Amino acid sequence: MAKTFTSKIEHLDKLRMSYISVSDDILEEFMEEGDKFLYNQRFDVTVNDQVTWQGGTVSLGYNMAYITFSKARMKKIGVGLGDTVTVHLEKNRSEYGFVVPEEFEEVLKQDPLASERFNALTKGTRRAVIYLVLQIKSSQKRIEKSIFLLENLKRAPEKPTMRNILGKDLP
Repeated sequence: MAKTFTSKIEHLDKLRMSYISVSDDILEEFMEEGDKFLYNQRFDVTVNDQVTWQGGTVSLGYNMAYITFSKARMKKIGVGLGDTVTVHLEKNRSEYGFVVPEEFEEVLKQDPLASERFNALTKGTRRAVIYLVLQIKSSQKRIEKSIFLLENLKRAPEKPTMRNILGKDLP
């Protein structure tokens, strides 16, 4: 299912970020059996048919949610705060909201303990770890980053934090 609508680019001072708003009426159209949260959904977002990314909605209050809209994306399509844009949403059905790098998957396959610890993390923490690996362009560096993060995870306490996974506060 997909939905296209218009939204104004606004700024959330408290978090110092720009966003596009989505009404709860639109979000309700995407709810499926088994979905638990109206305001916490993942989408493939396209703005003005020019820029696409995977993003999630967060409750804004007043029967609205928001999707962050980075300055880089705004600059890429030539829009700014206060402008009205056309937003196209499609439900993102992938497990993490983006493709898991094959290098990361391979490191997990080769290390059963790391895989077990990784799968015990919350979905949001798993997403954050994968995202860190995704930011690296070189395949070799992705492998190295995957190993680094997963080795830290194995050394971390029973309930690891992102600080632990990043190599901080480890025993």
